[in-house]
Amino acid sequence: MVIWQTEDESGNDPQVTLANARTEGVADRVEVKSGDMRQMPFPDHSFDVIVSSLAIHNIYSVEGRAQAVREIARVLKPGGRAALLDFQQTGEYVQTLRDLGWRGVQRSGLRFGIFPPVRVVTGTKPH
Repeated sequence: MVIWQTEDESGNDPQVTLANARTEGVADRVEVKSGDMRQMPFPDHSFDVIVSSLAIHNIYSVEGRAQAVREIARVLKPGGRAALLDFQQTGEYVQTLRDLGWRGVQRSGLRFGIFPPVRVVTGTKPH
């Protein structure tokens, strides 16, 4: 499992992420990388599943957020699934995935289990 952390002002610390993995007993299966989500250094079709949590909204331009979603699509294997959790701009994520021809693209209602309330965009990359 690769955990990709964005290079932003959020204060994400790879050591904290690794400590969480150790606590959960999965540290031997986790690799943490940091960088710009608009240009991920992974080959096409590298991952079966991608989860993004409260990250994409940190990119301030519409085109930049669309590029991040396209990068997620690029590195996901055909038939793979993505879940994009965020509290802003989720309608944009839906539109980008639909423009890419993804299947079953949905956006949840607001989920109030965390603050701020979030929506989850899910979909399947076509084969």
